[in-house]
Amino acid sequence: MEFQAEIIRAIQSVASPALDVIFQCITVMGEELFLLPVAVLLFWCVNKELGYWICWCAAEGNLLVNSVKGIFKVERPIGYDGIRTLRAKTATGYSFPSGHTQACANLFTALAKAVNRKRFWILAFVLPLLVGISRMYLGCHWPMDVAVSYVMGICLPLILWLFYRKFAHRKALLFLISALVFAPFCFMQGDIGDFWKSFGFAIGISAGAFIETKFINFSVEGTFRQKALRFAIGLVFIILVYILPKLLLPANNLVAFCRYFIIPIAAMDIWPAIFKKIGI
Repeated sequence: MEFQAEIIRAIQSVASPALDVIFQCITVMGEELFLLPVAVLLFWCVNKELGYWICWCAAEGNLLVNSVKGIFKVERPIGYDGIRTLRAKTATGYSFPSGHTQACANLFTALAKAVNRKRFWILAFVLPLLVGISRMYLGCHWPMDVAVSYVMGICLPLILWLFYRKFAHRKALLFLISALVFAPFCFMQGDIGDFWKSFGFAIGISAGAFIETKFINFSVEGTFRQKALRFAIGLVFIILVYILPKLLLPANNLVAFCRYFIIPIAAMDIWPAIFKKIGI
């Protein structure tokens, strides 16, 4: 680990208050704070099919990352000699691989693959690199964590695309089967809360997709005002769904699973049914 620690120390040697702020902002691109609004904006207001695709990639990426974390159980550089850590609250669970880097690479690669435009491919390669550097600058991850998750986040959507374009007409079943592949890790991961969150979310998008396609079938069409209201009100609703159970319920694996199971149900079914009914 000493060689990797030297790399982190070298990156942190240029630290300054300004860079602290910049890198803490950059690292947000790998967090739910950024990813969730992007996903619901696409799903509600831009292109529903693209929203499904993005959510599936995110779910599979999170499951893969947290499964690998549980296998290798690498401790973070937090507290290692000569390494300082900022934004430690985002450094939950084990270190390898980096969930932030993977999530950012996953999102922008999935977008790039779906729209197939050069500027999105540029973003897919550049932004996760910046997020990865931010994770080392903030002292939350080793260089190996970042390197592996960068490759993982780019490659996974490219592989998943082969299945999605063939089975998109049965997406609920596809989402369910791909989530259940990771079911054995429910027994292997022990008390790793992040895995249970990922598993709950993955099962939730399968249920959400089934309900939406069978019973709701909303349209993203509408005026700019309608879409703005749809997004703004819906985002507040999803944030409440995200926060309230965390505040009111005990912290355990079952609650973590249920919290993240209900989030896609709320986003894919409950709010679309409401805004379809009220005409926004």
